[in-house]
Amino acid sequence: MQRAVSIALAIVVLSLLLSPLQRELFVGDETKYSQVVREMRAGPFPQSFLVPTLEREPFTHKPPLHFWLVASLTSIFGTYSIWPFVWPSLIAFALLLALMLRAWGPVAGPMSAFVCGTSLLLWGSSQTARMDVAFTGLIALAAFLIFRARGALTVGAGVAAGLAFLFKGPMAPVIVLALFVFESIRRRRKPAGRDALALLPMLLLPLVWLLPAVLIGGEAFWREIFYKQTVGRAVNAWVHKSPPWFYLVRSPATLAPWFFVTVAALFAAYRKRSSGEETGDGDRAKFAVSWMLAVLVPYTLLSSKLDVYMIAMLPAVALLIGSFAESEDAWGRRAALVTLALFALIGIAGLVVQPEQIKGEDGALVALPAIRGLFAVMLAAAIAGIVVALRARLTMALLAVGLVPVIVLSYAMTVLMPLANEMASNRPLVRALVKENVPPEQIALYVCPHLWTRGMPPALALAKHYDADGLRAASPPSLIVARRRNAHEIGDVLAGYRKVGELRMIGKWFDVYRR
Repeated sequence: MQRAVSIALAIVVLSLLLSPLQRELFVGDETKYSQVVREMRAGPFPQSFLVPTLEREPFTHKPPLHFWLVASLTSIFGTYSIWPFVWPSLIAFALLLALMLRAWGPVAGPMSAFVCGTSLLLWGSSQTARMDVAFTGLIALAAFLIFRARGALTVGAGVAAGLAFLFKGPMAPVIVLALFVFESIRRRRKPAGRDALALLPMLLLPLVWLLPAVLIGGEAFWREIFYKQTVGRAVNAWVHKSPPWFYLVRSPATLAPWFFVTVAALFAAYRKRSSGEETGDGDRAKFAVSWMLAVLVPYTLLSSKLDVYMIAMLPAVALLIGSFAESEDAWGRRAALVTLALFALIGIAGLVVQPEQIKGEDGALVALPAIRGLFAVMLAAAIAGIVVALRARLTMALLAVGLVPVIVLSYAMTVLMPLANEMASNRPLVRALVKENVPPEQIALYVCPHLWTRGMPPALALAKHYDADGLRAASPPSLIVARRRNAHEIGDVLAGYRKVGELRMIGKWFDVYRR
């Protein structure tokens, strides 16, 4: 059985290398981060590294450690290679799986690593330019150190939380402290004086960056960091306003493909002791529940909510299921079968649905042979998984649940990536700009994504983004690209231009205007 889990883990890790071979950075955070890295490399050192900028304004949404890593890697691979942007996440993913494999014992560890690696939100994020996987890995390290210390808050956990802060922000100490509180309550343990020592690295490591950054950025930078990005995001609903039950309602998607198995494992954790699981203070399953609450409760209290925030909870879910896997619980097998049956139903639906039955401009895509092939692979893999789940032990059924979506998505990464690049990257925009053959300094971008594609002419990075007032105040550029939905906001500026082209990215239309 351990050999089967090891083979499955190897398949999961190798599958991560498929998408970087073909894909572009996708429009949104990834292309935005590419611009931050370009400006970091172009600016004066160390100012540009301590106070990263976006369009020459301080970029305060995230701390800089992730951008330091990417910028350093671009010195090796180049700014227009995908690898500098994805290596930090890929390496963090591998280290996280290694931690899960070795930290939780010979029984729970391998299955915990497998469940963690096949959680789709984490698996997908590990192939992106985002910092979520590194953040999650450091939170998992802090959690393990607290578990090993029987609920004590160790200095090592404080160091991990401080480093996680430098990747993604102050929620790292909040999660680690919440886990400490929940475990203290569960274990009926009174905090000791030595627990307070862990607060030092939590505070000092971020200050190593923050103090010189504030000295360089001044009061405006400090106000932006503290009042808007920290306090404001916590108490104001200026972005992502969502109700308190947001994460519970979306849990079937955020925990995919492990939602039903998670429910079964939760019931088992409190109904009876799972086979092979330690008791009392060493109860891994109940520790996993404390860990899940330590992520869920703080993020629920914030007004700002996104599915991606729950990545930090997925190793806890994996530990819960890993502690449950050897129980041969009948409900675990039923949960696995329900999940595999849903995959089969999705595969059938994708094969029989017709383009006219889907609203929107992308309905015709379902008729493409490659898309039909995707659903055929899903159906075949799900049927094979059902056969395994009916005849083998619970562990094999769980391997089937995790491998089916990885197999399907590996097909997508191999066959459908060119289509995804056309729809989700800014290849169409770069192609349109190259076609017009205008000096980049004479190009104005209005409500457009930042430019990045493989092999993009580096000079195109000089094309400027403008807001409406800035565009009115600037010398008239030779070329303007504007999002169609927002073009009326600069109608007076466009009066002297003629439309020469149009393009579609991320489901939105953009128009090209020339003077």
